[in-house]
Amino acid sequence: MRKQKLMVSCVALVVCGFSAPGVFAQSKVPKVSSEVPVSDVAIDVYGQLNYGVLVGDTGDGSEHFIVDNDNSGSRIGARLKGDLDGTNLAIGAHVELEYQQNASNKVTLEERSISGEFNERQLNLFVSGGFGKLSLGQGDGAANGNIERDLSGTKVISYTNPSLVGGSLDFLDDATSTRVALGATTSDQDFESRYSRVRYDLPAMGAFKPVISQGIKGGDDVTEVGVRFSGEFGGKIDGALGYSVRDIGGVAGDSETMGGSLSWLHGSGINLTGAYSTTSDDNPANPDADFYLAKLGYKIGRHAFDIHYMETEDRAEKGDSAETLGVGYVFTPIKWFETYAGYNNHSLNRSGADFDDVSTVLVGGRLKF
Repeated sequence: MRKQKLMVSCVALVVCGFSAPGVFAQSKVPKVSSEVPVSDVAIDVYGQLNYGVLVGDTGDGSEHFIVDNDNSGSRIGARLKGDLDGTNLAIGAHVELEYQQNASNKVTLEERSISGEFNERQLNLFVSGGFGKLSLGQGDGAANGNIERDLSGTKVISYTNPSLVGGSLDFLDDATSTRVALGATTSDQDFESRYSRVRYDLPAMGAFKPVISQGIKGGDDVTEVGVRFSGEFGGKIDGALGYSVRDIGGVAGDSETMGGSLSWLHGSGINLTGAYSTTSDDNPANPDADFYLAKLGYKIGRHAFDIHYMETEDRAEKGDSAETLGVGYVFTPIKWFETYAGYNNHSLNRSGADFDDVSTVLVGGRLKF
């Protein structure tokens, strides 16, 4: 409770301190004194609210929820950056806190209301220059997001990870009353996300941006390597590759993840996106898991549409196949607001079982500031 009140106070201070007219985009704070060799500090305060109505249908029945869309949860943050006088270096910090009430991946038929809480996403310092950028603290690992490159314009509703909307709803086998949570069977396996780490973004090598990181997550050592690339090839392309290893110890030993994604946007608005990831460890009782995604989209003006297919193999049990087929639509009337609607049908195929499908419909909006 004390930690949560402290976080609330910090956010309130940030909002009150920088919510004067004109500073939502960027502000500059003058130097404290002439003895501090730092030029004016640029402060960029930002945030978003992302809420919707979710309808979930399972073998146990149907229900509706008011949710925070975990595809891109509600948050507030600030970036600070200042140049060191007489050098080509800049120093700064990145702070970002997430606050979700009724997160879309946590609600169930039995628990429709879940109290909100703050979670730190970014709490790190950095120094940057001609050598690249060095970051220290809580933040993205080198490969985070590299399974999720997407130019479709529908990412807020048709995200790469299918378990973020309805992930706690259950597949039900009526004959045996066996229940398996959707989120236990499917995931895009996007490396190790955020944790306490040292991260080094190397200088760009043409179209390629390599990154490495080393840190600690849940008491385990984590090492990641990633590279992103973008350019033109009959249209705009955006892609990434990554590798991570987490020293879990014990029978599992090292948990390894590798994979990548590629998205292509033609000038006509037609776009294609694909992704693949695989995870494995040293425990023979844990099957290696694979994830596949294919998405076809179309963007025109303020509208974006897509149809997508995803499959996760062997995540919960050897031989499992969890499939997702869905559609999404996003309308962006103004730059800082978008409204969306999407449908997903999830199925679980397991030898010797017959699970009912799980279907979700989510309609909502995201406001950015």
